[in-house]
Amino acid sequence: MNNQSITDVLRFRMPGEFELQDSVMLCWSDIEIPCEGYNVDTVSVEIVKLMLEHVDLVIVNTSNEQVMQRAKQKLVQQHVDTSRIQFSHIENQVIYPRDFGPEIMIDDTGCRKLVDFDFDMYGLMDKYARPSRLMEAFDREHAKLLGIEETVFTRLIGEGGNREFNGQGVMMTIEETEVHKRNRGMTRDEVEAEFKRIFNLKQVIWLPLPTFDDDHIMTGPVPGPDDITLAYRSASANGHIDEMCRFVDERTIVLAEITEEEATQHKLAAINKSRLDQAYDVLRNCLDTNGEPFRIIRIPMPDPIYVQVKQGEPLYQSWHGLKDYLGLTTLFDGSPIPSGDMTMLPALSYCNFLILNDIVIGQKYWKAGLPERIKKKDEEAERVLKDVFPNKQIVLLDTMALNLFGGGVHCHTRNVPAALQE
Repeated sequence: MNNQSITDVLRFRMPGEFELQDSVMLCWSDIEIPCEGYNVDTVSVEIVKLMLEHVDLVIVNTSNEQVMQRAKQKLVQQHVDTSRIQFSHIENQVIYPRDFGPEIMIDDTGCRKLVDFDFDMYGLMDKYARPSRLMEAFDREHAKLLGIEETVFTRLIGEGGNREFNGQGVMMTIEETEVHKRNRGMTRDEVEAEFKRIFNLKQVIWLPLPTFDDDHIMTGPVPGPDDITLAYRSASANGHIDEMCRFVDERTIVLAEITEEEATQHKLAAINKSRLDQAYDVLRNCLDTNGEPFRIIRIPMPDPIYVQVKQGEPLYQSWHGLKDYLGLTTLFDGSPIPSGDMTMLPALSYCNFLILNDIVIGQKYWKAGLPERIKKKDEEAERVLKDVFPNKQIVLLDTMALNLFGGGVHCHTRNVPAALQE
């Protein structure tokens, strides 16, 4: 490689999500109602309406013509001008383009470059399985829509929801996920070296563990709403950082928090507190590339909200479909496969927000009939976001329908940085 080509490679960087964006994609769900009382289309419509006010291009991707017509119908019913939306057909089986969409680097001359990862359906399948290969190709197709042709290839397996960048050469990620779940056979040092190569990074911050709610859904039961009921994860990303920790500017990090009092009230909270405390211990000992400590802001972690899912409902079928695909006769911890109606726990988060130019779209959970404690947490999360984004509009949406599928607003969208940052 000559000196000119070395310089060309090194001028690219990964911007922070808080930098200028010019487009965003949302993948419309094939399934409208995962279980009784929850509608994914309703959430998707609200997200699209908000995004149209803040980016030049919104792309709604659908898996087939029938889903496209349903998406257009729902948007028109809510008075959305669909002529301002680009509809695309890239075959997909997951509604979270954050995870498999293009990771785009930029330089200061207006060029953009795709970093192309391998994919294994969140560690749920072999990377050579057809669903994995289908989704692995998605980022290149999305990049083509944007006119981005230059590509950096890597055989690392991983998803966008587990990578956070500060725009100045620092990336945060989850060690258990990237090393032990996705890239078995590689050491942490080997994975880190490859991250630094493909993203031109100066530093990788390794947080030890994801939230317990976001572990593999076949791991075993989770603590239920009482001491008797067994609950099960409804779906998960199998260990993503955007459920618990985010960069909000070059040196400010928002990290979920569970208090000592909360940890004494519920087993799930106690497990998650231990994991979040480990993350905090790592972050408080890290310095940015200027040798300065990061500013760490804590945001609440939502109280668990359990959902009753009936046999035959799409969410029930997808859960048991994965069990059948994996050929399981017991869950990973040896506990029996549940039968009949299920009590499910979605992975809830106030960290799974989308930063989009002049707006931040976040998540909230309280509705009539739920404890006031949940409403107070929603309000505290909103206050934190207003404090860390003083110049942006903050809008929180009821995203439970998305959370049931294992992700949230951030997962449901893939924003693309502007070629020239202002």
